[in-house]
Amino acid sequence: MNLLKLLSWEVERVTKPFLTLVAGLIVIQFGYLGYFLWDETNFYEQLRREGNADYQLSFSDYLGDTPYLLSLGIAVAVVLLYSAWIWYRDFQGRGTFMLRLLTMPQKRMTLFFAKLATILMMTLGLFAIEWIALKLQYIAFTSWCDGKMMPMNGSFEQALSFNGILGMMYPASVVNFVIHQLFIVIVVLFVFTFVLIERSFWQRTIWSPVLSLSILVVIFTIPVLGYAFLSNQLIYDETIVYVGMVLVVWASVTIWLGRRFLQTKLNV
Repeated sequence: MNLLKLLSWEVERVTKPFLTLVAGLIVIQFGYLGYFLWDETNFYEQLRREGNADYQLSFSDYLGDTPYLLSLGIAVAVVLLYSAWIWYRDFQGRGTFMLRLLTMPQKRMTLFFAKLATILMMTLGLFAIEWIALKLQYIAFTSWCDGKMMPMNGSFEQALSFNGILGMMYPASVVNFVIHQLFIVIVVLFVFTFVLIERSFWQRTIWSPVLSLSILVVIFTIPVLGYAFLSNQLIYDETIVYVGMVLVVWASVTIWLGRRFLQTKLNV
């Protein structure tokens, strides 16, 4: 089974959870937007009756509220959990399904990269759908404010840039977007490596989660400590180079560990 067939198969398996997540996010965000506009309208009407006209509403006020940020947090948590579940589900039933996958006539790393590509496609799909949802929410927001003659300030782009999470999801430059996607890849690789190490040791010791987590903490901490010692001596360009090298090292080490444990150490 080649990479494209495995990828198609994994995408088919993730479709229902993905659509469920999207539906949940849309319900939460649009539902809260309706409540937010209703509440702000009542507050504006009260101020106007009191003769206080110093009131302006911004789309960033809505984006900064807890329910909207919570919806983004739920999406991040679901993607991280699915990054682990995409492996763990194949170990259910005494690992017979994973055993079938590992004995298929293809390189085991093909399975690894198919699952990685699935998670990245899921992430980019969420980014695209959330962008469309934000545009629709902004249209609804401005239409409501115009209809109620409520003063507004700030543009759509400004509202996104004021929000830390959305600013990282949708940066102003393509270069920054690519860099942020690389960070996402690194996080997913760490999750994959954790699962593969833990599954490799789970029959030998009950401490397999602690052992696998300890290995990854060491891999993560060494470059961070290195930067802590060197940060005062590095100029901006050197810092960029250092961060780039760290990302390459993290990616290389996690892929190497994943390959090693997947091909030679894995128990099912």
